[in-house]
Amino acid sequence: MGRRKSIVWAGIGLCGLLTATGCGAEEKIAMLEEDNRGLYAELEMLRTEMDSAKQQRDRCETDLLTLQQNNTDLRGRLAGIPRQIDMPGQWQAVPGGAMIAIPGNVLFNSGKVTLRRDSKNIMSRIASEIQSNFAGKDIYVFGHTDTDPIKKSKWQDNRQLSSERALAVVRHLQSRGVSPSSLVACGCGEHRPVTSNKSKSGKSKNRRVEIFAVDPAMVASR
Repeated sequence: MGRRKSIVWAGIGLCGLLTATGCGAEEKIAMLEEDNRGLYAELEMLRTEMDSAKQQRDRCETDLLTLQQNNTDLRGRLAGIPRQIDMPGQWQAVPGGAMIAIPGNVLFNSGKVTLRRDSKNIMSRIASEIQSNFAGKDIYVFGHTDTDPIKKSKWQDNRQLSSERALAVVRHLQSRGVSPSSLVACGCGEHRPVTSNKSKSGKSKNRRVEIFAVDPAMVASR
């Protein structure tokens, strides 16, 4: 009889232990489920943000392609429009006539003696002014360079480079109606600077073409 009671009490104790253990597991499961729902909600939010970012990226890529196409179209249109350049300087009075100086980089690319396409409008305008305002004058074209030595181009030295540039200007003026008998080309190289060659700005000023329109009598009297 006593043994049966012991078994009964042991069974009751075991049930109690299982019940207690079962309640703790259910709480843990509930907590895990709650955490899982939170993680799922966070995952959904991240997916939404990722979709939004992807849509924004797609819009940016579309806008970029549109801008690139517009840029290409604009370059194509600009290529067909003659470049307008303001006259660099004006005629200045000198004994027996006038002179105008044009920066070398306006007329020529570095080391080149072919007139830039966009500089021909300037030279054509000067040709018209010579014919209108300086008829009967001798036209002297002086080419000038800085002191940088010739390294990559085919010219022997700066004097040759400046002479070839002066010739290019003379030929263009002649093609625009200036009398060939009045035209003289001179190359001064680096030997008649207007300022020091110690700075880039100074060298830029020294690279120039000067055009003189003077009375022939002034030259003959010297």
